[in-house]
Amino acid sequence: MSIAKVILLSRIKTKLPRGKTNECIILANGPSLRKTLNEKLDFIVRGDKEIFAVNYFINSPFYEKVKPAYYILNAPEFWIDTTTDMHKQNRKKLFTDLIAKTTWDMKIFVPFEAGKTELWKNLFDENRHLSVVYYNKTPVEGLQSVSNFLFKLNLGMPRPYNVLVPAIFLALNMGFKTIYLFGADHSWHEEIKVDENNNVLVNHEHFYDNSKQVKPMYHLDGKEYYIHDIFRKLHLAFKGYFVLKEYAKTLDAKILNASEKSYIDAFEKIKI
Repeated sequence: MSIAKVILLSRIKTKLPRGKTNECIILANGPSLRKTLNEKLDFIVRGDKEIFAVNYFINSPFYEKVKPAYYILNAPEFWIDTTTDMHKQNRKKLFTDLIAKTTWDMKIFVPFEAGKTELWKNLFDENRHLSVVYYNKTPVEGLQSVSNFLFKLNLGMPRPYNVLVPAIFLALNMGFKTIYLFGADHSWHEEIKVDENNNVLVNHEHFYDNSKQVKPMYHLDGKEYYIHDIFRKLHLAFKGYFVLKEYAKTLDAKILNASEKSYIDAFEKIKI
């Protein structure tokens, strides 16, 4: 089934840029990243590791201090027309800020689906520092050996239910041998609530927020998630990290989880 998906959905000729160093840092946006950036910024910006940022990292004042080399977007609300007004407003601000604030060369990674839309045509032409790299987000599952073969060809990846999955996958295929993770809390389940009206509420807090963001999760069509939807999504995300761990071994690479707090149990945890 995965091979069929690849044939139908993936762009066959896909080439990723090569990393300029052997090590990289991926900054996820969990609340613990706030402490990391305040206390360990020197380790992050000292220049011997290239930096990946994801989603709305640009909302933080640290964006222009960190100067990421790569910026990963994965969710369909960054390009589809049928998403909610809230998502459209958020992405418009994201694009405007990327153009206005980026004064260094940076590559923005987004799935091939985005490149087929009018929204993404010539989107960043105003800023010569920004360039777009397209990738296949086709979910690949099944035998690890077959999956690894398709992974190496950039034809698919573990189910990208969280942006950290494509971030790690792209870093591996760009040739990085040591990948440090920060802010990968993945602790949403701690504060899942079901209110008296059976609305499922989740804390969506990120490190750049001033307070907790307790609200429902929404599908692209605006419908709310049920609790079984949320746990299924979490299951697939956490499972994907073990697939990436095994794939990293075939590349002689290692993924180190240096997050101040993290529920990801696939990768070796370290302290900086």
